[in-house]
Amino acid sequence: MSEVLLKLREVSKSYRKTKALNGIDCEIKTSEITGIIGPDGAGKSTLVKICAGIMPYKGSVLYRGSELRDSPEIIKPSLSFMPQGIGQNLYMELTVDENIEFFAALKGVDYEHKELQKQRLLEATGLKPFRDRLARNLSGGMKQKLGICCSLISMPELLILDEPTTGIDPLSRRQLWNILNEYLSGTENTIVYSTSYMDEAERCHSVLFLQNGEALYWGTPEKLTKKTGVLEDAFFELFARGGEAELHLSLPPDAVAFEGADGIVLEGVTKRFGDFTALDGVGLEIKRGEIFGLLGPNGAGKTTLIKCMVGLLKADEGSIRLTGLEPESPALRHRIGYMSQIFSLYGDLTVRENIELYGSIYGLREDLLKRRLQWIVEFGRLQDYIDTQVRSLPGGMKQRLSLGCATVHLPEILFLDEPTSGVDPVARALFWQFIRKLSRELGMTIVVTTHNL
Repeated sequence: MSEVLLKLREVSKSYRKTKALNGIDCEIKTSEITGIIGPDGAGKSTLVKICAGIMPYKGSVLYRGSELRDSPEIIKPSLSFMPQGIGQNLYMELTVDENIEFFAALKGVDYEHKELQKQRLLEATGLKPFRDRLARNLSGGMKQKLGICCSLISMPELLILDEPTTGIDPLSRRQLWNILNEYLSGTENTIVYSTSYMDEAERCHSVLFLQNGEALYWGTPEKLTKKTGVLEDAFFELFARGGEAELHLSLPPDAVAFEGADGIVLEGVTKRFGDFTALDGVGLEIKRGEIFGLLGPNGAGKTTLIKCMVGLLKADEGSIRLTGLEPESPALRHRIGYMSQIFSLYGDLTVRENIELYGSIYGLREDLLKRRLQWIVEFGRLQDYIDTQVRSLPGGMKQRLSLGCATVHLPEILFLDEPTSGVDPVARALFWQFIRKLSRELGMTIVVTTHNL
């Protein structure tokens, strides 16, 4: 029978005037996966950091009967923690193999166990062919898989994963869950797993639903879905019960539909990195006003293709035309928008300052920029964070701000690289409502890479 590993009672946390958590009660048991779910900014990352012993709190958190606040070091020998954000626990100037070796050395893993576990993890994640590649040269999804390898190399008793499958394709997510189930099988190992994917939450033994720092539900996924039958429907029901109003999007009043027939044309596009061919003779045509999806597993070349189209990389062979212009054309600069997979935001600047910076880069007049700033803040639900430094925002809010900065000038062509990766179902629905509106009402051409089929 499972025993209680972590017992939380009346756990609260505030950041100045903002209440991140308010009186959370739950129990995390051994040999189980506890899922932490909820919309962006609900307090998920704050809670997992408290469970990892790296954040002060009010209330009580007992780890095997001992108060974590009094002796946070007691949990560390048994813990592996993977923080939120692509590649946040990696060393970018080390190779795949060197990163895993480094984490094994930190945890004092013996040679025989390390070699056996490393080979198994590299094969299970599909990273074996890339073991000599620098971490900074991996795709976003591959960085996440490497981070998971580094967290599991020591086979910790407690594994805390904060949004680990952000940017990972569906097949790799399935592989990850096979690894996690094997990690748990026949042991007293424990997993705390925050996620925005409801199919992952359904795999957990118990789930804690947070909203605005409050616990709206604690129990099994089966009990939560008894009424709706589908966890995502239950998510929306709880979200509405928490008092969140439905948001109706509108375009800025100065928005004007685009004219002309030119879209995007690629012919024989090839891109190599040394001996590695990332793109091989890619050809496609995208009509004006279309929403065009780029699908494929991690490392398939989706981000490389977008970077070639926006001019951040130069194709070795072939031709690219956007509205009839080459990517390097100065005339194209103000006609495209790009939201990168890794946030293209400035962490030391506030929400307001990031929007103003991008508006000035795109040459918006002061009066127009003020109106567009207000528009972005409203559709991004950022009213309470407008003067907050971006580095302090939850991942989903950074996503919405990044989308706003990419569209502040209402470009003819918009490139979105994994725009809904790691965001909750409510935010995901909002993204797609927004994207469809830009396409239908303005005739904006949109290229999207995504893993959400």
